[in-house]
Amino acid sequence: MRLILESFSQFDDMRWEQPANYNLINYCSEDLSSEEKLLTHWLCYITDRQTDFRRIWEVGGYVISHLVRAYVRENEQDVHSLLRHYYIRSNGKLALQCCSEGDNARLKRYGITVGEVRFTSRYMPEDILLMYRTLRILDICSGRSLSRFIGEAIDEHDDQSLSIRRVAVALNALTYGASGTVSAKQFDARIRGVDSEVHTFPSLDPQQQLFERKRLWCSLRDYLKSPEFNPLLVEGLRRAGFARADEWQRTAPSLKKALRALELPGDVWNNSRVFRQGLFSPYLRNERKSWDMPRTIRAICELLPPSEDPRFYPEQLDVTFDFVPRMCERDMCSVCLFGAGVEQLCHRNSRKLCSVSLVHCGYSHRCDPRHCTLKDDAVRGFCHSSTTATSLAS
Repeated sequence: MRLILESFSQFDDMRWEQPANYNLINYCSEDLSSEEKLLTHWLCYITDRQTDFRRIWEVGGYVISHLVRAYVRENEQDVHSLLRHYYIRSNGKLALQCCSEGDNARLKRYGITVGEVRFTSRYMPEDILLMYRTLRILDICSGRSLSRFIGEAIDEHDDQSLSIRRVAVALNALTYGASGTVSAKQFDARIRGVDSEVHTFPSLDPQQQLFERKRLWCSLRDYLKSPEFNPLLVEGLRRAGFARADEWQRTAPSLKKALRALELPGDVWNNSRVFRQGLFSPYLRNERKSWDMPRTIRAICELLPPSEDPRFYPEQLDVTFDFVPRMCERDMCSVCLFGAGVEQLCHRNSRKLCSVSLVHCGYSHRCDPRHCTLKDDAVRGFCHSSTTATSLAS
């Protein structure tokens, strides 16, 4: 099991080396502040449910960043009045909309060239309500600053892993604490309900379990690990007067150790039956089949011997978002490192990109044989779901 987990840990390291390996937001303008970019990212993730993630970042990101820019810069306008300029009712449904501000190559991919840019998500009435809740609480509690809100949740007397849990609980209460199905007809009444409750913010219990919060953990993970968003958070903490902001830089040794507190964002890929039965179930005693992978991988990590430099922590298994569709769903066992192994792929040439990471996850990574364990083929044949490992290995 340790070798399987460390293989995914190495893929995760490759993932966060450069922005090209994950999705970037299509901002409405190039002059957004770090605070505006950070809040745009948080609001975009609210819509990340059963909606094409590319459309979220490219179309949704444009509209939502337009809204956030107005929210931050026109801070004397009340939140409800501001939001009303950005949502419309059409055929009994709600959508977010803003005006186009010039030529945008990423919008052209969706046939949007001039006029209004409109974005809808699978759960749009509820998603807009959650955005409104978020913006109202930030307006009341932290001067419309997400980074200041995060900084206020950090207890400087705690170790960073406990502070990460406190931040997670605060962010969950900020947005997802009052979620639920909302119809377009109910929307106005639910808005008034938000107005009556946002003045009482709950106390933070870092021991609260937050396993079923995929969007929460994806966002917080980005703020702590992404080379794009982590500098925005650190800058925001500094501007808010947070004395120990540098300890939250993604390269800080203390933060790297504290990342063990992050939970795995559960999704259809890491909960895939083929994936789980191939690489986890055969190696677990007394497996609780009713548990999803986030709970399972947390329990596994709690059983691992403590280490000053933990090689794997639960959130790293989120690379399955890229791994499972490319490998397990396409039966690519003949070239999978857990199936037939990487002998046909691994070239060990530092002048080229790593073909193993490209094939398995689509990650662009410069080959570095000196610090790579994937080249050792140590997990070859480990997957019990593999259809070809046995015949090719013999």
